[in-house]
Amino acid sequence: MTQHSAPSQQSTWALYAPFVPVLLVFLGSLVFALAKSSALERDMRIAVTQNMLWVVSQTQMELMALTLATSPSDRDAGRIAQRFDLTLSRLNLLQQGPQARYLEDLGHLETVQGMTAALLALDPQENGNRPELYADLFSLSESLHPEVNRIANDVMTTDWDKAAARLDAYRATQRLIILAVAFAFLVALAISWIMLRNQRKLHLTELRHLRASSLLEQERDISSMYRDFAALVSHQLRTPLSLIDSAMHRLARKGDDVTAKDVTERRVIIGDAIGRLTRLVDTVLLLAKLDNDQLEARFSPIAMNAVAQGIVDEAQARHPQRVLRLSSTDGPLMARGDLHLAGHIIDNLVSNAIRYSDADKPVELHVFAQGFEVACAVTDLGQGVAPCDQPHLFNRYYRGHAQKAGDGTGLGLALAQELARFQDGRISFETWPGKGSVFTLWLPVARQAEQVAS
Repeated sequence: MTQHSAPSQQSTWALYAPFVPVLLVFLGSLVFALAKSSALERDMRIAVTQNMLWVVSQTQMELMALTLATSPSDRDAGRIAQRFDLTLSRLNLLQQGPQARYLEDLGHLETVQGMTAALLALDPQENGNRPELYADLFSLSESLHPEVNRIANDVMTTDWDKAAARLDAYRATQRLIILAVAFAFLVALAISWIMLRNQRKLHLTELRHLRASSLLEQERDISSMYRDFAALVSHQLRTPLSLIDSAMHRLARKGDDVTAKDVTERRVIIGDAIGRLTRLVDTVLLLAKLDNDQLEARFSPIAMNAVAQGIVDEAQARHPQRVLRLSSTDGPLMARGDLHLAGHIIDNLVSNAIRYSDADKPVELHVFAQGFEVACAVTDLGQGVAPCDQPHLFNRYYRGHAQKAGDGTGLGLALAQELARFQDGRISFETWPGKGSVFTLWLPVARQAEQVAS
């Protein structure tokens, strides 16, 4: 896979290398447009401290309110003190920060400073609340109105001139933004064309790499299957071969003293060993066909109870000392599946039930229909399946903790489940540790038309 990935990365870079400068131009255009937009928005945002027209108008209003408060007709010491403080605060605001620089540019900063000094000289809190002081404040506030009005007029005129200049600058900036966005759009079209052209080339390259990877994966699967099969041979074929070899040596040692009983006993041992070898090879070959999509099946209506009866007869012949029982419900028990594969699954479930239960305990089969499925349940009274083994029960080569010391390949249930799914069926199980288990094969019920045709 490493040898394939390196050329793929190099070819991808070669395909998209011309795309980089075009992308940089596109990003540069967008960054320029965004920067200009941000500068335009920031310039249009007017801070309260820089809004000179507002500050001057507030100063005019407070000065007018002070004039009214100090007029001879209506004088109140508290009201006069409040208006004095507010007017003084507005004048101080005009002499701070941006406002002071603004007034200095207009040549009015010294005028405002003089107004402030004149007001401070008539502070009621410093000079006492005397009628003569109020008269002086009234005269001073009236005399300051023309100066404040002149400052307000100059500020308004200057703001209008600056606003007109800003609007001209805004229009120029907007034109630049529109040109940048239009250019970015053209670059985006060029990028799309390059991507579509290179994507097709890259897709063809990836198809070739995927095809090569698929072939490599198949080769690895085959190699893995051969390794697993070799391990299986070394562990599982040794026992039946040893039994066959031992039986033949015993017959050879007896020579002419061999009796018919000896031959019969050895024939049973050898036959059982050969049967185990045959079933093992058959299991491995079925798995190999499943893995390589080479398994062929003939789907037709099958009588599930008849299939189960055949399996029971064969198992009873192999294990005459065991008690095997078969029962079924009334009515049609026709399932849709492959006769050979269904028989292989039931035979595996029965063999496991016999292997993992005591010889004096019966094995029961029950065939029934439920919903749109026909089932064959195989019940044993063995030790059940341990909770730690249940999640892995249908994994290949997995053997439960209780069976690791005994025989078994760890392939039977895995193959049975895959064969059931191959026929649109499934295998379920219920188990009670120390009491036994029920493994059930479920196959879809045969349609009425198929049953009539069969």
